[in-house]
Amino acid sequence: MSAKAKALFFALLVLASSEASAQTRIKYLLTSPSPNVAEAAHSSVPERMGYWKQGGLDVEVTPFSGSTGATQLVIAGSAQFTMASPEALLVARQEGAPIKGVYNHVREPIYTIAVVDDSPVKKLDDLKGKTIGVLSLSSGATAVAKAMLRSIGLDPEKDARWLPIGLGPQAANALKANQVDAIAMWDWAYAILENSGFRFRHFETPQTASLLSLMLITNDDFLKTHREDEIKFAQGIAKGAVFALANPEAAVRIHWEKYPASKPTNISEEQALKEAVHVLQARLSKYKVEGRADPRLGAFTRKEWESTQGFFYDVGMINKKPDVSEYFTNDLVDEINKFDKAAVIKQAETYR
Repeated sequence: MSAKAKALFFALLVLASSEASAQTRIKYLLTSPSPNVAEAAHSSVPERMGYWKQGGLDVEVTPFSGSTGATQLVIAGSAQFTMASPEALLVARQEGAPIKGVYNHVREPIYTIAVVDDSPVKKLDDLKGKTIGVLSLSSGATAVAKAMLRSIGLDPEKDARWLPIGLGPQAANALKANQVDAIAMWDWAYAILENSGFRFRHFETPQTASLLSLMLITNDDFLKTHREDEIKFAQGIAKGAVFALANPEAAVRIHWEKYPASKPTNISEEQALKEAVHVLQARLSKYKVEGRADPRLGAFTRKEWESTQGFFYDVGMINKKPDVSEYFTNDLVDEINKFDKAAVIKQAETYR
């Protein structure tokens, strides 16, 4: 190699090293133990399509079991973000924890308590003395389900039993073996079970029907010192949502490429794709912004937070009702939305 070629080679190495070091490292926690296709919009799609990398971010997506535990790690600074439900944020913030919601990802409630179609349980009160299956005791679905029981006058710690049963096949086995009388989960967890032939009746209350759902939660210190990184990270998720809405099948295939274990191997490709799209569709409509009180991707409203805080206050999970601006910020939302949505849609529609 000539001296000139060597010089060029080492210059390129230095440049590559410089670009790599310029990337902000982000640890991002999901709230399920293994990434599901329904999480593609905020995990595999932004990573595979380079949305985070284009924003100067090096993102480590880490599966985790439950919103409460994931939020605690963000509080501790062990992770920069989690995509979690709000109940852990409410409790932690009232105890002085420095965290905030910065991006409202899923714009409708996802949690219900459900029973199989032929269950003798006809109303929430019938769950007194029953066993309710959950992903884990730290799951956001568990916290909301307990709050639902409190709201109708039951003591969830005394009047019901809570059994961790996992997801998918584990949960299906628990239902088939009659180990549980009901389950407390979320939209796409039910869709997985529907693919196995189950049909459910769902219970919610007027209060839980207006709760905030999954949001991007971060530590105040990171928010203060990495504003641009916050914007680019949330923008990657916004782009992922637009992409998945435009082409659900492509989002599924991208997720399978990133997480091969999430693709079933015991059924045909056609059936696997059909079932995976069903799971993704359980979540997709909740990303849409058309018709929302604030139609910007990621936006919160005070009314949503007041309703959510009021519910958890009424059921005793929190003991005060401060101004809800303490819990969230919309300060990043306009900048998060500054991207070419038509270009992302075209990218999705032409994806091969």
